[in-house]
Amino acid sequence: MDKVKKDISELIKEHIHSLDKEAEIMLLFPQGKKIHEELQIFVFLPHKVSYSDEKQYLDASYKVELESQQSVSIYIYYKENWHKQFKNTPIYQKVQSEGITL
Repeated sequence: MDKVKKDISELIKEHIHSLDKEAEIMLLFPQGKKIHEELQIFVFLPHKVSYSDEKQYLDASYKVELESQQSVSIYIYYKENWHKQFKNTPIYQKVQSEGITL
């Protein structure tokens, strides 16, 4: 992992992963583009996602954006639903094959 990706990973651990240590976090960096294009963060929670969860993770993602100056999209899923409902979708396959787990 290069320095830029490592720095962003540390910010994500600080602001996003700290909200729920049991959450699984996966990063999807743009392929064939500059690192300063949009980064996708997938958060898989061990429980169903509430409005409060979404708000906390969105607030945390804004902190990552501000500190890293990196455009970020965050996607929050109940882990069980992700593996059942999205298993046969292209984004599931891409995250599983290209995603970096924190």
